[in-house]
Amino acid sequence: MTHPDGQLRASHADRDVVIEQLRVAAGEGRITLEELEERIERTQAARTYDDLRALTADLPRDRSAPVAPGGVGGVLELRTKHGHVQQKDYWVVPAHIVASCAAGSVKIDFTGAVCSHREVLLEASCGMGNILVIVPRGWTVWVDSLTTSMGTITNKATDPGRPDAPVLRVTGKVGMGSLKIKYPRK
Repeated sequence: MTHPDGQLRASHADRDVVIEQLRVAAGEGRITLEELEERIERTQAARTYDDLRALTADLPRDRSAPVAPGGVGGVLELRTKHGHVQQKDYWVVPAHIVASCAAGSVKIDFTGAVCSHREVLLEASCGMGNILVIVPRGWTVWVDSLTTSMGTITNKATDPGRPDAPVLRVTGKVGMGSLKIKYPRK
């Protein structure tokens, strides 16, 4: 399957994630050492997301073996005081995300992301700013441990999730700002 933005240029971090996936596959005996060397060379020469996806297309996605930016089990931190930070389009979802804003805004859009985890933890901290989270239909969203003082928390992603889709567990606190979780527009 080709991602609509598959012709976008890949970054060094994107290539590092694929190399880690290939090393895990070789360690599991899914590919030989010769294949590993060849695929790593091709990964380093890859220019687009489609080029990278082709290198792991024949490997299973194991939800219990997280591969994230920065390596296995990495934490993605999206922090701002007054500015705007966003994570969108094609990206690899780690098992743990920290989103924090004082008076600015954070947008996390999972619709173009690749998630190999069964569960993703999002720790949200919002002062006077705003955090917007967009999840694909089919995902389950739990807002178990969220607190607010004068702000608002809105979860519009309440449809029953698919059993094979990820669960997003949102925890944290909202001061005078807002945290909104929703599906993409149809």
